[in-house]
Amino acid sequence: MNRKQIIILWVGIAIFVLMGLFPPWVVYEQGHLYFLHKLTLFSPIRTNNGSRIDVPRLCVQWAMVAVVTSGLLITLKDKKKD
Repeated sequence: MNRKQIIILWVGIAIFVLMGLFPPWVVYEQGHLYFLHKLTLFSPIRTNNGSRIDVPRLCVQWAMVAVVTSGLLITLKDKKKD
């Protein structure tokens, strides 16, 4: 791996971890549906209102990061001289 690929890999890992720390939440409040990102170390503002982590959306976000990171790693590889 060259230097650019290593940087892209570490940026992808950092984004992946940040998405895990700040996952998407679905909050039902007084008949309204809200989507927000909140730190997982803390529970939502009110836990008795049907708030939950939106796991399918989080998996889609992680998949997108993996695809983009993989594409950049392949694109930035060194070209072999024959």
